[in-house]
Amino acid sequence: MNIYSRFLSRYYFGTVKIFKLPDLGEKIKEATIKKWHVKIGDHVNEFDPVADVSTDKMFTQIPSNYTGKIHKLFHQEDETCLVGGDFLEIEIESDNQQTASTQSHDHSVKQEETKQEEIKQTIQTNNATSNHKLATPAVRHLAKQKGIDLNKIQGSGQDGRVLKSDLEKQGQSPKEQPQSTTKINTKSESTSTVIKMSDFQKGMQKSMTEANSIPHLYLKEEVDLTELAQMREQLKKEKNITFMTLLIKSFSLALTKYPILNSTYDSTRQFEYTQHISHNVSVALDSPKGLVVPNIKDVQNLSISQIQDELNRLRTLGEKGQLSYNELSGGTICLSNIGTIGGTYTGPLILAPQVCIVGIGRLMTVPRYDTKMNVVPRKIMNLSFGCDHRVLDGATVARFNNVWKTYLENPTSMFIHLK
Repeated sequence: MNIYSRFLSRYYFGTVKIFKLPDLGEKIKEATIKKWHVKIGDHVNEFDPVADVSTDKMFTQIPSNYTGKIHKLFHQEDETCLVGGDFLEIEIESDNQQTASTQSHDHSVKQEETKQEEIKQTIQTNNATSNHKLATPAVRHLAKQKGIDLNKIQGSGQDGRVLKSDLEKQGQSPKEQPQSTTKINTKSESTSTVIKMSDFQKGMQKSMTEANSIPHLYLKEEVDLTELAQMREQLKKEKNITFMTLLIKSFSLALTKYPILNSTYDSTRQFEYTQHISHNVSVALDSPKGLVVPNIKDVQNLSISQIQDELNRLRTLGEKGQLSYNELSGGTICLSNIGTIGGTYTGPLILAPQVCIVGIGRLMTVPRYDTKMNVVPRKIMNLSFGCDHRVLDGATVARFNNVWKTYLENPTSMFIHLK
């Protein structure tokens, strides 16, 4: 908007403010506009949702930071907007929005910064409640593939959010649709399809491309969880404690002896790394959107029961596509439980800037020799370390593994160290 247009807008309509796409956190640089909730001429109140946006790490709503009338939308749906870029224009109500001329410049700047921080906090805690059909980008893409109108589906998620399971209940899959018969009979017709990556898939591609440039150190180990399984059966009489919870807590206890593993490394600051006091353990979870990696904060200060509660909460939010910025940011070390799906050993890639990730294989009952050379059934799990060799050496990782393995194979030794 040029100076002359701004003058006319202020003279005839009041003050027109350019609302820029606010900081979404986690070093996010851009967002795709999935749906506008407003159009030019609409009246909005402060904190009313104006648009749904998706990034490679989250799906959220953007609230208005002013009360007034929508003057201009800078982007169409499915277009990308840079963080800090022009998002929309709002003609604000001068009687209660315009800064009085008697106010100092410093006070005005402070008010604006406070407002921007409120908007950021609103985005981070946004639960995506609105009056249209809520669905993640992945679900919308699947609905488009199946030719399903989301507005005709009763969503089973929170606030009517349409889930992948809702789509699966509708009609036939693409393979069962009539056109598939035509493709079979027409040999010359191509059956290949070019699929555009979702925002979450784009995020995985970016982070894994970065991870692949890191020199990895790998260590693989087998642990006997027979005694831990017996202890878990006793704990389950009080509360359903999962193996993952026990792995997380014992992992944190071992970190107190080798805190260097709980570090992050910034490649732009070549000869230093940051060691963290808080054990913010990232947990890789499968979700309708794809892989998400929230983290449990301050595990070193949590009881086994508290860790279980937090893990349940994060899984529920992940399944509903409602993980916030706070839950997805700040992780210091990662556990990836691929064994819940299948597999024994894996070669996990680091979630930069962290310096360590551990892949957890499935729990198996297999024959092993006891001390008297008798063959007995034992519950065995495989662990696969992936470490940043620029920070961690093999001896340190092996020693850490030995401590963790001791806690897992002799759980009474773990309880001695619990706070």
